[in-house]
Amino acid sequence: MSERALHTHFPALTRAVPMASLGRFPTPVQALAPLRARFGPATPELWVKRDDQSAEAYGGNKVRTLEVLFADALAQGATRVVSTGAFGSNHAAATVLHARRVGLEPGALLFPQPPSAAARENLEVTLTHGAFVE
Repeated sequence: MSERALHTHFPALTRAVPMASLGRFPTPVQALAPLRARFGPATPELWVKRDDQSAEAYGGNKVRTLEVLFADALAQGATRVVSTGAFGSNHAAATVLHARRVGLEPGALLFPQPPSAAARENLEVTLTHGAFVE
């Protein structure tokens, strides 16, 4: 399990909300200066949280969620986790890529969705990284 800002600021949550260590946190916050340059100084400052940098294999906000879900699964003695979603599910792809890192067998229960390049990429990740798929 990992020491996180949530636990640092709210120590009572350390036991109540354990987290498996999957990501590199905190992730940076970055100004979107090119947008301001393009649209002029009257444009409000825009910033973005770079959670895409949270993990090398598959970053994004799913990593934060999976840290809590995987810790809970392990605490309950689970050996397998299953993500449910469409063929192109980001959550299914992230689950498959990260589950084995904490000793869980990954799986996915998928249903059809309209085809797209992004859906195909995620489906390929889900199918080629050792998950059982139904």
